[in-house]
Amino acid sequence: MRRIVVLGGLGFFGATAVERLRAEGARPLTAARRAGADLRLDVEDGASLRAALRPGDVVLDTVGPFQDRTTALAEAALEVGFDLIDIADSRAYVAKLYALRARFAQRGVRLLTACSSVSAVSAALVRHSGVRDPVRVTGFLAPATQSAANPGSGGSLLRSVGRPVQVLRDGQVVTRTGWRDTRTLLMPPPIGRMRGRLYESADGITLPSVWPSLRTVDFYVDSRVFGLNPLLDLAARWRPMHALLTRFLRPGLALSRWLGSATGCLAYEIEAAAGPVVRLALIGAHHGHYTPIAPAVLAALALAEDRFEPRGLAPPDRYVEADTLLAYLDRSGVTLVKLE
Repeated sequence: MRRIVVLGGLGFFGATAVERLRAEGARPLTAARRAGADLRLDVEDGASLRAALRPGDVVLDTVGPFQDRTTALAEAALEVGFDLIDIADSRAYVAKLYALRARFAQRGVRLLTACSSVSAVSAALVRHSGVRDPVRVTGFLAPATQSAANPGSGGSLLRSVGRPVQVLRDGQVVTRTGWRDTRTLLMPPPIGRMRGRLYESADGITLPSVWPSLRTVDFYVDSRVFGLNPLLDLAARWRPMHALLTRFLRPGLALSRWLGSATGCLAYEIEAAAGPVVRLALIGAHHGHYTPIAPAVLAALALAEDRFEPRGLAPPDRYVEADTLLAYLDRSGVTLVKLE
């Protein structure tokens, strides 16, 4: 098995990836800027990346927020020759990597970007839905905040609140204000009615590369923390509130873990040009935080064991087979439900 290196391996999602990889029999190395990791490196420092990483490594990047990232790691992958997986949610970051697709194809280095809830799970559920030529894919996230409220996801959330985000609407890329647009979805208990707010997503770039029929791709988030949605609604309209929430992010995350839900949900509406809308949801009562990291874990194992065929920039529906991902999540306590 090739080396698997988890960047940000001491953080929340990185540590979760390490845990899941070890549960599958792998021996991943952790990498971080601070002491305690197996490898010391900085994802924005090309020299440290070249010194720590080797040709043939499988590198899993969990270092958020991706909105602040450059392409330094991708450039190192091209130079050194290691395969790269990331769990990016940032449309702008993924767009920068897609601009490198010709170089990755020429080099034969594999790149799996947005290999998380965005966009691997999205693509898997579109495949599972049976809709061959979807025209709309709308995602809804209600995070399991008791376990998943962490600085990376919190910082990423605030970068969408009240800020311009690009979405695919009616075949056009348009700019909207994050957290202003809302959409509702009725879920079974214990989730109930979700009222999501518009959130930045890379799905608008990745999914149309597989399904050119798509004309609308968007993503909504409901924090499901008592009192938090109104505060974020205010922050989307009033900059001083946004600055206050940013300043007190860590205490706010601790409060969210106390007041939030143990159950997480990731749901999708998948619409065909003619026919009913298929609604699917993944619900995790205790391990919902496994959902965003599961595709990257399975892809890393496949790469390390030389079971992954695509080279260059892989399309999101090829990161992991839909049935394989759904079976893995089911074993982890995350259940697929078809909504009426």
